[in-house]
Amino acid sequence: MFHCSLTKYVWNLVALIVGADCRPNSLEQFWIWSKLFLPNGKQFHLPGLAAICWEIWLARNNLCFEGKLTRSPTEIICSASSFLTYWAGLQNEADQKLLGEGAEALKKTALQFHPHEAPRDDGGMVLLQ
Repeated sequence: MFHCSLTKYVWNLVALIVGADCRPNSLEQFWIWSKLFLPNGKQFHLPGLAAICWEIWLARNNLCFEGKLTRSPTEIICSASSFLTYWAGLQNEADQKLLGEGAEALKKTALQFHPHEAPRDDGGMVLLQ
């Protein structure tokens, strides 16, 4: 979830969005990282992080069980953004607006900085290393 070049890129984008100067490299670091860089607004950041983790997991499963390779981190980020937009609709009006804005910021940043495909140095083993 943290070691292949595709997921590193995804976590770098997330770090950029939240203003962190580093990204998590393991699940243990993920929890420390989230406490250090997301001390306020947990109510909105944690669903975002959950959406990212969920999409990475789904991409990994698609590769393992269906042979479908995710070619760009943008796919993961945009899908996570879609989840957040859906989850925002389940919130009260004020929270819905804030979570929706976060989802849009996530997608906008990914679309601004994404590569067209996954790096070739993975040897086709994106998300499995």
